[in-house]
This record gives sequence, C-alpha cells and structure tokens, in this order.
Amino acid sequence: MKLRKLTDDLFVPSYDGYSIVNFSNLILEHFGSVTFHEPFPLERSYLSGAEKVVVMVLDGVGYEKFVKNLPEDPTLKVYQCTSVFPTTTATALPSIYSGLTPLEHGFLGYLLYLKETGCLVNVIDMSPPGYPRDTVLRNLNTSFRTIFQVLSEKGVKSFFLVPRHIAGSGFSKIMSVGAEQVPFSGFGDMIQAILDISDGEGKKLIFSYWPSCDSVAHRSGVGKAYEVELRWFVEILKKELLRKLRPDTTFFLLSDHGVIETPQENEIWWDNSSEVMKFLEKPPSGEQRMMYLHTRRKRTLVEYLVEKYKDLALFLDPKEHVWLFGKGRRHWDFFERVGDVVLIARGNYSFNYRYTGKEESLKGRHGSLTKDELLVPLAVYRR
Repeated sequence: MKLRKLTDDLFVPSYDGYSIVNFSNLILEHFGSVTFHEPFPLERSYLSGAEKVVVMVLDGVGYEKFVKNLPEDPTLKVYQCTSVFPTTTATALPSIYSGLTPLEHGFLGYLLYLKETGCLVNVIDMSPPGYPRDTVLRNLNTSFRTIFQVLSEKGVKSFFLVPRHIAGSGFSKIMSVGAEQVPFSGFGDMIQAILDISDGEGKKLIFSYWPSCDSVAHRSGVGKAYEVELRWFVEILKKELLRKLRPDTTFFLLSDHGVIETPQENEIWWDNSSEVMKFLEKPPSGEQRMMYLHTRRKRTLVEYLVEKYKDLALFLDPKEHVWLFGKGRRHWDFFERVGDVVLIARGNYSFNYRYTGKEESLKGRHGSLTKDELLVPLAVYRR
C-alpha cells in the first residue's frame, strides 16, 4: 500500500480500499449485504465458508509498533491499513461500526460543537467538558446506523463486547445499536465470552473492544511499558483465544489509530486569555493533535497562526479539504462541526486548551496524520 502525501511528514487516509472503513465493508460483503464503500482487498480464503467473524478492536496501536512486537507466527497474517481523519477513537470507532467515512457519519473528533445541543460536547462522554457523563444524550440528533443493524436483515446476530465501566454509556449505546451489548470485567472474562458466543450455531458477528494499550500510551508513551502491554496482549490472545476458535470462525485484530510520543516541551497551551482567542469566536474543538477553529476573521487568523506556529502545524480550509474526511454524502452538520480552519500538528507537537483547568500533559497523543498515527495493523487468523 502506497500512502498519498499531504506534506513531507503527513499522509492521507486510504479511503479507496485500504482503510478501517473498507474493512467494515469487507464484513458487510462477506455476509451478503450491501456495501457503502470498496471492501478491503483481503485474500478471500480467510473468509470462505466462515459462519462467524470475531473482530478485536485494539485501541491505540500503530502498524510498526504491532509488527515490531509480534512474535513470528505464519498463521497470523498482518496487513497494513489506515485509520481515518482525525486519527482518534471518537472518529475511528464510528467508522468501524458503521462502514462510513467521518464525512458521512459526523463523529469528527473528541470535542465537537453540536448544533442540536448548543455547546461543546465530549463525544465519548456525551457531555460538555467537566459535566457528568451522558448529559446531552437526550438532545443528540443522530441518524447513525450501524453495520449490526444492516446485517440483522441478513440473519446475522451481532454481539458488542466492551469493558464493564463503559458498557451502557451513551456512546456505547449509539455504537452498538442492532447488537447485543456484553459487558466484561477483564481480559479473561472477555476471552471466555467470545468463546462461549462463537461456540453456538448460526451466522454471528462478534466485536470486542480492548483499550489498555491506548491508556498506557497516554500515561507512559509508547516505550517499554507500552511494548510489554502489547506483547502480553498478543501472547495471551493467541494462547487462550485463537487456538481455541472453531474452524468456521475467522478472527480479525484491528486498531483504530496509532500513537505518537509528545514531549512536554513541545506542548502549546492556550486558554481564554491567550492571544489567539482575539481571532476566535469560541474555544477550539477537536483533539490535541488537531483542532477545529471557528472564526469570522479567517485570513487574519491564518496569518497569525503561520507567523507564530508555521513549523509546528498545518492550517487548512476545510471547504478545500473535505476529501481528508473521506468519500460519500456529507453529514448535515459537517461544516458547522469542523469550523473555519483545521489545525493539524506536525512532528511531535501538540496544541492544548484549558477548558476546565484540570487538563494534564500526556506522554502519548494522536489525531494528526503522521505514519505512526495513521497506519494501523489488520491481522487475520483462520484455523
């Protein structure tokens, strides 16, 4: 897979066949459903005759990190795949669970201004920063349709496995419509649930989400602790799950995005008193490695940003770069959500805003379009 360059150090998601969006369309195609985009070009032998498909979504693991820490195993085939833009869980998971691009589904980052709520919303928590979880859920206007709903029309029963502490959250409810949500308490609990579900008869799709690598990366970076976590995960997964799956089951491991180390000395911090706020209508939204900026003074804002941060970030007009968010029918609120200027961090810089005053430095971040953030592994196993 050859990546298209946005700049010398930033790249474009491969929505034409090699992205996580295309992977989900491969699943739709396998079960005989309509597809929304080109399916991922997987060797068809892996899915031939498979009644059941298990998909493990591993949060926060880039392709190079995965391959580096994967013990040699000819039974586990690993493909290169790209995430979407922005490279973040809040955008990537909706693409995986719907088979749609960010342009289509509208989950365009961790923090978004949503017209129907009239405020800035943490999309994962479904609440404004600092407020209790699911505060705005009842006001959300979403036409989000999952692949689980689509496949139910083909007689496929879907299961959605998530850690118990996020099961039942607003975001999980939206992502799992059409599937039976199964909470688990730990790794062993998750493994056993997958084995129990896949042991039955009939066509089944089992999605499971494991967040530990992403959590370690944010706290400790992608060094030794992160690699130990990743190696442990793969070794136990192979021993306790893969070798016990039935022959009629295909297993996939897919990551939503990679992570890059972001040193504290390369953090840019803004707050309501910062000079940049003279040019903005409201605080930035988006991520810490990319931002959506809302302004009525676009030219003046861009001139200011280029003067101050030209080597640290890219500043794009979203109307001229809609294609970064994918193909398809544009979400009804797309341009409101992405604002007037899209900031994309370069190198290992990050741009941060103090919304509540409780924000902290992170050793690992994502959201931009470096190879480490964009390229993810797609591994497949079949007995």
